[in-house]
Amino acid sequence: MCECTVTFSSPIEIRDFVTLATRQAFPIHVEHGGLKTSATSIMSLFCMGLNRPLRVLSAASEADAAHFMAALAPYRVVG
Repeated sequence: MCECTVTFSSPIEIRDFVTLATRQAFPIHVEHGGLKTSATSIMSLFCMGLNRPLRVLSAASEADAAHFMAALAPYRVVG
């Protein structure tokens, strides 16, 4: 399982993230607090809000998810 923390500062970033997640062959989920949703649900991500740290979870192996995780670099929270 791969995971990282991301944050979005604009609706455009959420849209781009959902597009990226939709292209993957494996399931991806996003969590914040007690909420968990599919990373392909743009409305759910908008409801989670901007500028909040969100945890991205993928059931794919590290090798399968390497490209996806690299593509998340602009949204990743460092630290």
